[in-house]
Amino acid sequence: MAPITLEMIRRRAEHNEGMVSTLEEISLHQQEIERIEALGQICRHLKILYMQNNLISKLNNLHRLKELEYANFAVNNVRKIENLQRCESLTKLDLTMNFVEKASLLTVHTLRENYKLEDLYLMGNPCADFGGYRMFVIGTLPQLKRLDGKDVTPSERIVSSQALPEITERLLRELIADGVDVEEARKVKDARDLAPDEEDIAEILEMPEDERPWCPATRVAEQRESAKLRDDQEAKKKENVDKLFAGDGGGRKAKPRRDGFPDLPDDVASVRQCNEGDFEFLLTEDAGEGGDAVELEIKVGKFVDSSLMDVDVQPRVARALVKGRMLCLTLPVEVLPDASTAQRSKVTGSLVVHMPKARTREKDSKARGSDYFVGTRRPAGGPRGAVSAANPGWVASGTGSEDPGERRRRVTQRAGGGSSPIGRDLVRDLGGVSLSRGAVTDTDRAVGGAIDMRERVAPPSGPAAAAKQHAVYGDDSDDEPPPL
Repeated sequence: MAPITLEMIRRRAEHNEGMVSTLEEISLHQQEIERIEALGQICRHLKILYMQNNLISKLNNLHRLKELEYANFAVNNVRKIENLQRCESLTKLDLTMNFVEKASLLTVHTLRENYKLEDLYLMGNPCADFGGYRMFVIGTLPQLKRLDGKDVTPSERIVSSQALPEITERLLRELIADGVDVEEARKVKDARDLAPDEEDIAEILEMPEDERPWCPATRVAEQRESAKLRDDQEAKKKENVDKLFAGDGGGRKAKPRRDGFPDLPDDVASVRQCNEGDFEFLLTEDAGEGGDAVELEIKVGKFVDSSLMDVDVQPRVARALVKGRMLCLTLPVEVLPDASTAQRSKVTGSLVVHMPKARTREKDSKARGSDYFVGTRRPAGGPRGAVSAANPGWVASGTGSEDPGERRRRVTQRAGGGSSPIGRDLVRDLGGVSLSRGAVTDTDRAVGGAIDMRERVAPPSGPAAAAKQHAVYGDDSDDEPPPL
């Protein structure tokens, strides 16, 4: 429940420069208000009052609003029309979608004192299901000009006035047949509090949503469920923001911020996973079309600048650095760092790292036959069979054999397989950005490090037999190179 307080009214009085004593219009809709209070004491000069979509069950504490012209209480829990007689200036009253019962039609006559009332809305209430509802209301309130948005014609007013005694008698008979205490239904002074009991609300909360009856207690219970869910989401969001933006001395244990990525050990199995910033992340193994990629989504928030982020992708390790806090994860499969990309979502701000799987590249190379995936394209103007180095961390050498029947390839690798962190300016907003200047490791055929070079070997011309292709790792003294 949200009580009406001076602070609430002052926040809603921005259009009046925060002054409540001269406030003439206020909107208090969707504030989970269950009782009307404080308005007559704080802002007596109100002319327009919006309180729709709340939990109000009783109309009271409005008698001091002598200048009130329009009151909107649509979508609340009001059951009886009462306590509005002293609002002499009231010209429009909206009670759409409440719970005004058929028995409460016996209290409509209290609105005769509001001689300026011209517009009344009661649609969506149980009382509107009564057969003579419209004629009864028009005959009881001759000052009305519109009922439920429909104009009242002079002939309709005359017919309703003539039929009022008969309709009233029929209404009383139906109420008595339904077991309603007619005398109790007519009372409006010091009316009992019609708010639903807390026990009823607790019982509704324990029931499944599809089995709950539609009543004021259900509306209160569902409103409280929505409020709790919203508060939990706000608290979780605030906690995540505090983690990203709180300083080192913000009441938490100080942690040194990293300036860059630490070196990785040679053995991938010894890499320790960590989440220093307590980031929410999602690692999907079979992402992309056909499940040919691994995708890492890190929820960093939309207000963190991309310049404060850095990403490093290795064949079996993915690391991200956000404001000096590192997230390090070992990957379930081997990926291609050179083909990986990083993107920022403009909607959520999440950092998404897309990493194609290495096995897919290997299968593609075998399916192409003569296309041997060792490096990039053959240099323009270079000899057929030459290998070019596209990655500064790797060296490729060797040319095709002059003998068509024997053509060997020799690729030597620089010793060592340490990490190659990605440059800091490679994370961009929503653009496919290459992440890696490092390596792609093929554990079946390479020793440490990786290869990022491609050579395309064309078959020799003439009747000679097709050349055999081999890949040899190590020095030139190897006698038997492993077959591809």
